[in-house]
Amino acid sequence: MQENSWINNLNKLIANLLKEYSLGIDDIRWLISSRVTEQLLSDKEKPIEITKRIWSGKLESDLYNMEENFIENINSQLERGIIEETWIREQFAEASELKCRRM
Repeated sequence: MQENSWINNLNKLIANLLKEYSLGIDDIRWLISSRVTEQLLSDKEKPIEITKRIWSGKLESDLYNMEENFIENINSQLERGIIEETWIREQFAEASELKCRRM
């Protein structure tokens, strides 16, 4: 139920693409979580950077409402003409691929 109301409040294009790729909130969370994991692992040679990120609250901030912030950012960039449908499709294709591997 929550998922449907979340999708209904989105830009039509984004909502249609989410439906086309059969993606929901959890799939967007997984995509973002995967990216955060990659970023943390890339800093493994610099543990102080990871510690600073956790200590400063940046990691918590990045994770709080991550899926809503991700979609809002896409919507904002789309409205300003910074990104196009092709870029969104690439993001959602990645999310779809991750979803398949997760299942």
